[in-house]
Parts: sequence; C-alpha cells; structure tokens
Amino acid sequence: MSRHTKSLSKSTARIADATERLGSGPGRNTAHIPAKEIAKGTEKYPLRAKVILWIGGSKSNSMLSTNIRRSFPIMGYVGPNGGGKSAAMVNDTLPSLDRGRTVLSTVKLLDWRTGLPHPAYVPFTDFDQLLTLEHADVLMDEVVGIANSRSAASLSVVVQNLLVQLRRRDIVLRWTAPNWSRADKIIREVTQAVTECRGMFPGRPQVDESGQMRLWAPKRVFNFRTYDTVDFEEWTSGKKDSAKAVAVQWLKGPGSRMFAGYDTLDSVNMVAHAAEDGMCSVCGKQMRKEYCKGHQGHEPGLERISPEEADLLLDEHSHGSPLASV
Repeated sequence: MSRHTKSLSKSTARIADATERLGSGPGRNTAHIPAKEIAKGTEKYPLRAKVILWIGGSKSNSMLSTNIRRSFPIMGYVGPNGGGKSAAMVNDTLPSLDRGRTVLSTVKLLDWRTGLPHPAYVPFTDFDQLLTLEHADVLMDEVVGIANSRSAASLSVVVQNLLVQLRRRDIVLRWTAPNWSRADKIIREVTQAVTECRGMFPGRPQVDESGQMRLWAPKRVFNFRTYDTVDFEEWTSGKKDSAKAVAVQWLKGPGSRMFAGYDTLDSVNMVAHAAEDGMCSVCGKQMRKEYCKGHQGHEPGLERISPEEADLLLDEHSHGSPLASV
C-alpha cells in the first residue's frame, strides 16, 4: 500500500469517526420527509449517512455501541418496516452465537460462513420451551404477533412469571415491534432499553425464488439510537426528543455479518400457547379455553390417590374411623 493510499485511508477513517461522534447530538430532523421527495427518490439524508454509505462504519464505534446495547439484558427494537429492527437484534446476538450460547429465536439465524442454520440456533415455536430454558438468549421478532397489546387475551400467568424472573435463569430477551405501544404491557414493563431503528438508501429490488421482483427494496445504511427506559413509564416520541441516547451507531448493511446472519425475507415463526385465550396459529380463530372439571375422589388437603382408595377412605371417614382426623 502506497503512502498516499495510507494517508487517504486514515483521513476517511477520521471523517467516519467524527461524523459518528456527531450522532449523539440532536442533528437535523429528517423523519418527516415530503411524499413528493420519497416518490422521486430525492429525499435528503444526513451527511453522516452518506459518509457511511461511501466508506462504511467505524469498527470501534460499532463494537462499543453493540456492547452498550448488550449490557441491557432486556432490549426492545422499534421502527418502521425495513428500518433494521431485526438486523439490529441479530447484530447484538452475534457475540452469543460465537460463544456457542443457545439462542431461542422466532427468526432463523444463519452461520455467516456457510449460510446454513447456526448450530446454536433453536426455533422458538412454543412458550412451553421457556419453562426449562436456562443460560440462553431469546429473540422475539415482530412481537406484535406473539404478545399484542391490542389482543383481548393476555399472556398466560406462567409466561408472565417467567418474564419477570429472567435474571434467575440467566436469560437475555430481545424483541422487535413497529411501535413501542404495540407490545404487551408486561413485556414493556420489564424492558430496560429501547433502540430506535431507521434505514436509509434503498438498494436494488431483489428477486425471489419464483422469479418475482420484490417491491420492498432493502436499505443499505442504518442508524440505531438506544435510550434507557428506566426513567420512563411509557416510551413516546416526545420523550425520545427530550432524552439523550446512550448509544448511537451508524452501520452499512451489505457485506456485513449482520446481514449474513439471517434472511430478512424469511417468515417469522408463530409461537403457540402465547395467551391464555389466544388465537389458533393454523386457522386464526379463537382457541377454546379449557377449564378444570374437578377430580373425582380428591378432597382438598388430601394427596392425589386412585378412585378406589378414595372411596374406601371416604367410607371409613363416614363411619367415624380414626382416619376422620386426617
């Protein structure tokens, strides 16, 4: 490498670091972009986003931001479709996969070297899997379909009890949703931080296996802003504007391990038994709730015994047997 090339490389690296450090400030609000600009493809993005698209993000900044987000054992990722919620969640889970830690996930995790399902990945299909789970990461992608705040049914008591005791089992929980308020209340209450995700610079539309052109073009540059939610009862856009981000990361998606770690077009697993009176994952109809019909031959305070033993015990009890004091 020539001296001129090395100097240029150092200069671009300094520009990237400077623009990413500026990310902690308020900056220019580009959330409300005119529809005409979006239709023409001329919407304006922050200067730092263009720098990231050109030279990529800083490895030191990415590592620092990832470690900060991983320091929150229960993290939520919110943002519009295509904003990079799932990508951010997978990015923060890569260190766990590298260590061989079990990851129970509704989104299929891939080995970035082979493209095959990662050996540490376990499909999350039933909440009963949480009953015996220990020392693992749990990923709930699109939590609206698992624990929706608008659903008439609430999470079962067993699941609620597990969610508030994840620390005892060394379980880390990460979930995504289009909006903070759409997740179930019990999940929002235990969440320690939320990451706002935004994608920029759409790439070329992809072609699926059937040869059809997909209208949703993948984004190439992402901005992840993490906020501590301990001081907030509810997370709203107004509180976001007044809060200071604890971590800001700019990341280029194409060619990264984050993109290679999962298939963004793959479907998300449906989780059964998520609610006490939830919907059937096959037909979508309301599931019938089961009620206890009693246990013949079993009285409160007595151990579970067979019907024959119960009849004998009750018969002796009615004749004044000493067993009456049992």
